[in-house]
Amino acid sequence: MVVVAQIKLVPDREQFGLLMETLTAMNLACNQISAVAFDNQCFNRIRLHKLTYYAIREDFGLKSQMTIRAIGKVADAYKVKAKKATGPIDTQRTFRLKGAVAFDCRMISFDLSSDSLSILTLEGRQVMKFEVGDNARNLLAFQKGESDLFFRNGHFFLNVSCDIPEPELIDHENMIGVDLGINQLATLSTGESFDGQQTEKVHKKNQAKRTGLQKKKTRSAKRKLKKNSGKEKRFKRNENHIISKRIVDEAKRTGSAIALEDLTGIRRRQRVRKSQRSRFSGWAFHQLRQFIIYKAKLAGVPVFLVPPAYTSQRCHKCGHIEKANRKTQSEFVCCSCGHGDHADKNAALNIAELGCSQSAHGRVVGFIRQ
Repeated sequence: MVVVAQIKLVPDREQFGLLMETLTAMNLACNQISAVAFDNQCFNRIRLHKLTYYAIREDFGLKSQMTIRAIGKVADAYKVKAKKATGPIDTQRTFRLKGAVAFDCRMISFDLSSDSLSILTLEGRQVMKFEVGDNARNLLAFQKGESDLFFRNGHFFLNVSCDIPEPELIDHENMIGVDLGINQLATLSTGESFDGQQTEKVHKKNQAKRTGLQKKKTRSAKRKLKKNSGKEKRFKRNENHIISKRIVDEAKRTGSAIALEDLTGIRRRQRVRKSQRSRFSGWAFHQLRQFIIYKAKLAGVPVFLVPPAYTSQRCHKCGHIEKANRKTQSEFVCCSCGHGDHADKNAALNIAELGCSQSAHGRVVGFIRQ
């Protein structure tokens, strides 16, 4: 399984300039390659290599492998459109001068014993220190393939691809259903839930701050907006990491598999009130699901994706499905048997049941309203 480890480079002043020069030159080369590709309507990597390789090396002073990676970046940028296009592509791709560029294993090597790396620049290889967290440090032992160099907030970073061997899946006897939501970010069929009030509080605070600063339109307000950019996103990412880790740890501790709703395309299907739109659009449920899946793979915990239809309307006790069963956002009372429970827990139990059926039959199953 491929996992990305992010590290922060610590170059000296001269090395910083060389990295910036290299990043800019590679992106300028990408723009020139893109112009040639667009003019000739040639998006195949090998043919594009023959058209541009020697000219790019001469014009921008790139090393051989840098030129190859620049050509690859342009070819990948056009790949999706080229496959779908029935005629000539009418939009030329352009690249930001500080956009990320790929470095393969021939251009970069790591020395984990000294937290340093050797990276290729326009002036040859440079050895520099890097900073990395404990979890990412463990991943770097499995580094394989490309690393993306990018510049953000005045610092250089590398996203390093690491090919982690997946452990064998545990033999599960139980199933933990996970209901993802907005008020309760995640509710487990075991009864444990993760409240979304703190996330919503941070969201409202940042939204009010952004609105006030945007109205001022002063230079200082714009500086503050730039400074606070991404702060809420990082907070939500951290919360999702914490929640997903606790869910996977609980599943591994109890020898259980995990069942999740397949919520692909929910923003297109689901309608919410105007007052809820900002909260709904900022709901990072997909990220949380992805975190649960990849952490479960690393822990050897099986994960099943089940259809979400009627999981919030179905009574877990008798199986009766009716919209009126859900009295309020949090209250569930079955109109048939009278069973009452927290609505999110009832949904999580239904999800767990679907996960058990999928595990037993080896196919995706869902509830059908009679």
